[in-house]
Amino acid sequence: MKKAKYPIKDEDLLALMKKYPFLRYHNYKGQQMFHGKSKNLEVNYYNYWDGNGWEDLWKNRYLPRLFKEYDKMSKADKKAFRFEDIKEKFGQLRIYCPTTDDRLESIAESLSEWICEDCGAEPRENGKRVIWTSSSGWIRNLCQDCARKYMEIDHPEWTKEELDVELEKQKVVNSRFGYTQFGKEHKRVTYKETEDGWLEVDKVELEK
Repeated sequence: MKKAKYPIKDEDLLALMKKYPFLRYHNYKGQQMFHGKSKNLEVNYYNYWDGNGWEDLWKNRYLPRLFKEYDKMSKADKKAFRFEDIKEKFGQLRIYCPTTDDRLESIAESLSEWICEDCGAEPRENGKRVIWTSSSGWIRNLCQDCARKYMEIDHPEWTKEELDVELEKQKVVNSRFGYTQFGKEHKRVTYKETEDGWLEVDKVELEK
């Protein structure tokens, strides 16, 4: 298991798992696999991305917001709320659970695409987010340094000039965050970044 960049004390983790039972793993029937015993501390979603580039996004940006949403839920909604699945897919963090009002899961997914899966760097150029996307066998989103590191391992015969050419091909620049909301009226919702590295709605425009 990779070492956590943002570790938590056992007693603090137990308190979180007691207050937010959805942090515990569930079996295929939706039942909690373990119930509050310290020896089962490792069976939780809080530490799911330990040592991964998305650990900061998961622990410091997404979960604190989810906890606030959960605190406002009714007893029935709290009882039903749980993570169905959490995984990496197509180079993005995918979180499957009941959708929260503030689209927390969609925002986390959008941000994860622009965070290096390996080291957690969030590279920018001229104020815009930029990432290097590798699709050789498995889609991965990496910072330039990590992309170069893996490229050098896979192709030790390449020269620096050849590496630079391939890196330029993998480079993707983000124009803006947003999505189209379909319904009677199609709306384009655009986000802006907050100071703590999250997204909030900036504009809502009707699409023709």
